[in-house]
Amino acid sequence: MKKVSVSNVVFGGDETPIIAGPCVIESYKLSMDVAKQLVKIGKNTKTPIVYKSSWDKANRSSNSSYRGPGIEKGLEALRRVKEETGMPVLTDVHEVHHVKEVAEVVDIIQIPAFLCRQTDLIKEVAQTGKVVNVKKGQFLSPWEIENVIIKITEEGNENILITERGTQFGYNNLVVDMRSIPIMQEFGFPIIFDATHSNQLPGGNGTTTAGMRNMVPYLAKAAVAVGCDGVFFETHPDPESAKSDASTQWPLGDLEEVISNLKMKPAKVKKSPSAVLGESQAKNSKTMYKDRLNKKYQSHMDTNQINVMNFDDIPLPEKPSNTLSDSNPFTTTCTKLMDERNLTKSVIISNTDDLESMGENKSEVIACDGFLDTLNPAEVDLNLVTIFNSATRLIFLQLEPKRRPIEWWIQKLNFLRERHDQKELDIFVSFTAEPAKLRMITLPNDYYKRKEDEEVKSNKVKVPMIRWNNPKDKPKPRI
Repeated sequence: MKKVSVSNVVFGGDETPIIAGPCVIESYKLSMDVAKQLVKIGKNTKTPIVYKSSWDKANRSSNSSYRGPGIEKGLEALRRVKEETGMPVLTDVHEVHHVKEVAEVVDIIQIPAFLCRQTDLIKEVAQTGKVVNVKKGQFLSPWEIENVIIKITEEGNENILITERGTQFGYNNLVVDMRSIPIMQEFGFPIIFDATHSNQLPGGNGTTTAGMRNMVPYLAKAAVAVGCDGVFFETHPDPESAKSDASTQWPLGDLEEVISNLKMKPAKVKKSPSAVLGESQAKNSKTMYKDRLNKKYQSHMDTNQINVMNFDDIPLPEKPSNTLSDSNPFTTTCTKLMDERNLTKSVIISNTDDLESMGENKSEVIACDGFLDTLNPAEVDLNLVTIFNSATRLIFLQLEPKRRPIEWWIQKLNFLRERHDQKELDIFVSFTAEPAKLRMITLPNDYYKRKEDEEVKSNKVKVPMIRWNNPKDKPKPRI
């Protein structure tokens, strides 16, 4: 993981820094009082702290809500906090034309959650060279944050922090999926957990946001236990009187206790037990695979749609394939898969030209040797659809999960498998992170039964006739 440094604060290292401060700048005095207290808390808990506060809160529930002192007074307050306390400072921006002025003062520029897809704003912030903290929108999956990261890195800026702040769960509620932290860490940048905004109930009070302040310490502990690279707290001396986010800001007087109770930087699990084949399973891998081929359409593994197999002990057939002659792991594995099915016609996809030259022609085998990893997500989708539409018997993909986690690929391939449900089509994936294994993407074992049931049910559905006993009750068309 890339380490992102701001002054004496390092994200992605051995420590778990804190980002803290009032939601919005209410006055210079309040800002300085909070900052001085944070300095003390940092020394007492031996925790590096970045000061945070907003000069404008543009994303308010109501037009009557307090937004802040404006850019001139707000930046002046942040400048003085930085100079007098020595703490690095963070604030957010909402519009492109404010970026350069803000960059002259602060150390970290934050993209608000609601604006995390605003391309022009993101690119402008990235071009400053400052550290960029992107709040993951409540409407994004963890995998979709890759698109935001690409926008920033394409501007030559790799000083990136991503902040998890909950996901929209129905109306006026958020939920935190702790899986998102390790998933997003796979992209190679530090992940911050926002312990206060994650407890919001957006618009819960009608004209203001409600929240569950009492849950802040619990979610903070959970995120640190999962292995986040920093924790974000909005804090106020008297939260009930705060001019913004009064329901979720944590009392400043209680912040030291919360930080002290966090178990900082636990050891991260490199591999889950299920990621490695057990000894007995490895010994029987050849038998398991051949049984699966024989019973392919009668017995799939389960609704997870994934089968992991070890091919090290499966010998090459005596009769070599006619189309692949190289001895590298990619062609060797592809040869095994083809010869077991008596297939000879294959197309190797190594670039976009290979796909374009293929056109709408069908082929028994479509093999791709890592080219998909170089594409943006939209291009990945387009090329995968083309591959699935062109292959009639076998798809073999070799991927290097550097930019994207394995789970991202598996989810996408499962989705496409169900929409290309040809019984004769086999899909195999090899991740170079696990070179000895292939993953067979299958349909759920009850897929065709459910499909048949749905078709029968749909044929029985009839649209009821509406009859009006009294013609006067029948509604008239609006003209």
